[in-house]
Amino acid sequence: MPSLFLLVITYLGFISLGLPDSILGVVWPSVYPHFGLTADHLGVVLAATVSGYLVSSILAGRALQLLGVGGLLAASCAVVSASLAGFALAPVWPIFVGSAVFAGLGGGAIDSGLNAYAARHFSARQMNWLHACWGVGATLSAMAAAALLTRHFPWQWTYGSVFFVMVGMTALFTLTLKAWTGRAEPAGQVPADAPTAEGQVPATMREALRHPLVIAQVLVFFVYSGFEMTMANWSYTLLIQYRGVSEGLAGTAVSLFWISLTAGRFLLGAIADRVGVRRLLTLCVTTGLLGGLCFVLAPWQGVSIAGLAAVGASLAPIYPGMMTLTPRQLGRLADHAVGFQVGGAMLGQVSVPSLGGVLLVAYGPAALNGLVGVMALLLWLVIMGLLWAGHREAAEAPTR
Repeated sequence: MPSLFLLVITYLGFISLGLPDSILGVVWPSVYPHFGLTADHLGVVLAATVSGYLVSSILAGRALQLLGVGGLLAASCAVVSASLAGFALAPVWPIFVGSAVFAGLGGGAIDSGLNAYAARHFSARQMNWLHACWGVGATLSAMAAAALLTRHFPWQWTYGSVFFVMVGMTALFTLTLKAWTGRAEPAGQVPADAPTAEGQVPATMREALRHPLVIAQVLVFFVYSGFEMTMANWSYTLLIQYRGVSEGLAGTAVSLFWISLTAGRFLLGAIADRVGVRRLLTLCVTTGLLGGLCFVLAPWQGVSIAGLAAVGASLAPIYPGMMTLTPRQLGRLADHAVGFQVGGAMLGQVSVPSLGGVLLVAYGPAALNGLVGVMALLLWLVIMGLLWAGHREAAEAPTR
């Protein structure tokens, strides 16, 4: 178990990971007129960020082998800091877009590196609380950005303020390199076939990709993130257009979804170790299915809103819980698997809500409502299937 000092640094790392993520949504109405663009250019920025995120998350396992956790985190924070400076100082649109690529590269590496370390060294309770800290960081930066804009500061100041925070995190990770590994091998001087901390030979990316459980877990993260972001992005529209809920009540319901998600990670995380990760995941994904069906099928507005809140609370421990299970189920393949999972989650949270928009435009809110129900059922199927497969493989090879 790592020291309290490293635990605190990791909590700070997850808060810092959330800081840049919510700025764009707040400042975008000020950004695109600055460059003489239209609002739909947001898709270009998102695509650039996703491309960088995918590249770094896929290569995270190899980067961890070369740099170690501390080295990867320090380098990634430096990249994110550079991207924030690029956003704040960009004189032309292409530089702003290029900064988004670097933001994705750094963010994906931080996400993968912190999750890989936490999954191996922290308890299920701590893992849930760490992911709740991401929400704290995203909330704080959104509030700070809104406060700066309200006081008529230029939008560039929002990126500039977070830049200084990330520079501080870069320095912190750099100064604590030895603490992350317990040794001081310079990057690149560890032999490719040197045993890991667990006495095992590091796995290759190809080896990880050929393992069926790795692919199955990537699918779980794709479906989970797709379902979560579809609920987050489209539940307001469905409540208004499909359920006839007033705008005020719909806004309250969506806020309740986010409150349930964040509070659930703190509250359910507190009992995760006592209940057991597998049992907690089983209970929560089943509750999520029931909540999703209530949201989709219930004829009463109150029950539909309660279903939305239930979905938020039940989704809370799934992402950190699945990360916790990764080293237990995959052993030496875990570092590569975590990176692939982060990439799968990013693809899911972009592609599934986009599919929802296509269905809404082409076939109306009933089709979007159907997608929500299908995703709730699909999430239950893939998680229950993965838990069964992982249990069976562990039983067949207990010393793997």
